[in-house]
Amino acid sequence: MKKQIIFLVLLFVQAVLYAQPRFDSNVFMPVKPKVTDQLQIIYNAKDKDLEFSDDVNAAFFLFEDFGWKQISLQMQKKSEGVWTVTVPVKQSTAFIAVKFYQGALDQPDIIDNNQDKGYAVALTDAKGKPVQGAFLGEAAFQVPTIAAGGIFSYYKNQPPPMSGEYLKELAEKEFALSGKQHLRYFQSFMNLQKLALGDGFPTYAKKLITEELKQKEIADEVLNQLYTFASVRLKDKELFLLIQNRVNEDFPNGSTARFIAYNNIKGSGPDKSEIIASYENFLNRFPIQKWREHPNGQGFIYYAVYRGLGSAYFDSKQMDKFAKLYDDIDFRTGNELMRWNIMRAYMFKTVGKDSLYALSEKILPKLIARRGDNSYKDDFDRQAQADSNVVKNLDDRLFTHISLLNDLKKYPEARSYFLLLSEDGKYNNAELNEINLQVLEGLGDEKQILPLLEMSARYNTMTPRMFDKLKAIYLKANGNNESGYQAYLAGLKSDEEKVAMKAYVDHNWVDHPMPDFRLETADGLFITPLDWKDKIVVVDFWATWCRPCIMAFPGMQLLVDKYAHDDHVAIYMVGTMQTGDYKNKSVNYVRKEGFRFNLLHDSVNPKTNEQDMLFKQLVPLFGDSSIPRKIIVKNGRVRYCSGGYSGSPSKLMDELSLAIETLKNEK
Repeated sequence: MKKQIIFLVLLFVQAVLYAQPRFDSNVFMPVKPKVTDQLQIIYNAKDKDLEFSDDVNAAFFLFEDFGWKQISLQMQKKSEGVWTVTVPVKQSTAFIAVKFYQGALDQPDIIDNNQDKGYAVALTDAKGKPVQGAFLGEAAFQVPTIAAGGIFSYYKNQPPPMSGEYLKELAEKEFALSGKQHLRYFQSFMNLQKLALGDGFPTYAKKLITEELKQKEIADEVLNQLYTFASVRLKDKELFLLIQNRVNEDFPNGSTARFIAYNNIKGSGPDKSEIIASYENFLNRFPIQKWREHPNGQGFIYYAVYRGLGSAYFDSKQMDKFAKLYDDIDFRTGNELMRWNIMRAYMFKTVGKDSLYALSEKILPKLIARRGDNSYKDDFDRQAQADSNVVKNLDDRLFTHISLLNDLKKYPEARSYFLLLSEDGKYNNAELNEINLQVLEGLGDEKQILPLLEMSARYNTMTPRMFDKLKAIYLKANGNNESGYQAYLAGLKSDEEKVAMKAYVDHNWVDHPMPDFRLETADGLFITPLDWKDKIVVVDFWATWCRPCIMAFPGMQLLVDKYAHDDHVAIYMVGTMQTGDYKNKSVNYVRKEGFRFNLLHDSVNPKTNEQDMLFKQLVPLFGDSSIPRKIIVKNGRVRYCSGGYSGSPSKLMDELSLAIETLKNEK
């Protein structure tokens, strides 16, 4: 009986604790501030983590106009361990939280947020009445999922849940305080009510929305909120059909009707004609030209509609209709249509090159003409980032078109499109540089070949054939004397490229034990750690299904050729994470393509039956299971580790060469 009483007392104490705010308001002066007051923060760091700090800052989270805003201010030292700062407030500032920190806010050295309980206070107006949003702000501060914004960054850990009764009380107070203003913060208010009411929330929400629909006049924006909530959150078909009918009566061509029509598009299914008709019907009812007269936040709808319709046209071989879309769409949408359809079809050879060329030739000039339409501005924080993204994407689309022209031996056209590439785009892609070389050879323009090769060497984006061509030109000009060739080649590389390469290699040094292994060669023999004794060994983990791995092969071949006569360096290609007849598949592929590699097969893990035994033992070092992955082993330890592929064979060779030479020169 005594234990039961103790348990009930503890339960009551916990309920009381969670039925009131967790946060401390004592750092605010006055303790019950008004929006008309000069609100001061007085922070006593004694016996706290910031007690001995020489530089304390305050990060403020202000709940204004039913949303979070964040500012940071440097505090002034008032006396030993005591810091102060004045925070500006507005008439709409309803709630303020603050945390104290030393260093940079995104990566502070020390923080004090009252051990995740918080320092915060609600504000009142000049008459002492709570500001609209005060109770919602109090709830949203302690339960960050209630309102959108950056309040999550206030905490180190996710705060524990609050009492439903406490949240219900806050919701009732906010509703009484703000009245019909609740539609201004509808999503946050409903999030609060859901937490407060639990299983009773759907009934409450349906009643609230139904009552709202009885109003004679409802703004289109309000109907949009109600429809979105009913269809997405409540998933109440009866309710959202009721809202839909009201929308069609009051605003048949408005933004909510547009959103509803978009949701009703049949965007998938076996019948392409039905899909196309659904998209076309939407555009006939809500033409993009009409939307552009009064644009709102629904640009995403037209991006999705044109992307879906364009892909349906492309898949059903209606190329003229596909091209016609470019009369209406912006650069962002046109770029994605070309990337998703034409580039993929070229890469996977699903459409003939003549057909792809004819289509690409129609749409690319229109895409180029729209590159300045600023259609990426909402995707980036800064204009410079948006502009850079346009340049990069246009270079990629030009790459695809130039590749088509080169394959079809339309060399004059290919050369004219080369001139439209950005300055970086002309030389920073080894594959494109190789194509440019083929085009110049096709045109018989020998004068432009050497400048191309030298600029490609400067950017460190060379292929094996480009190295051969450059060396042949050098030997011809120097009477077949190659004694100065390596110095000439090294002199072509920019100082910036050399510095960047050293920094990259320095970033990838590691010191990790190499697991024991027994790996089978292409000839059925076996390699063990004893075979690598006194050698520097480069290992490239790859798979036949991994396109970046295959793309890196020319760079690995350059490395193999460079160290072919060095007995202290060995290079192995280890196939891993493959299925089926992977041994024959990988060996046959490498030999068919003419690569001269030492091939090894990763062992099969007897516990999982997966061909990844060595690779998986190294995943803790890698941090993930992605390939390609290069490691360099010396004296039984992994000393270098890098992943991915930059796209440049010469850059890959230089990276691994620099790491090898550094390890060779170790004492």
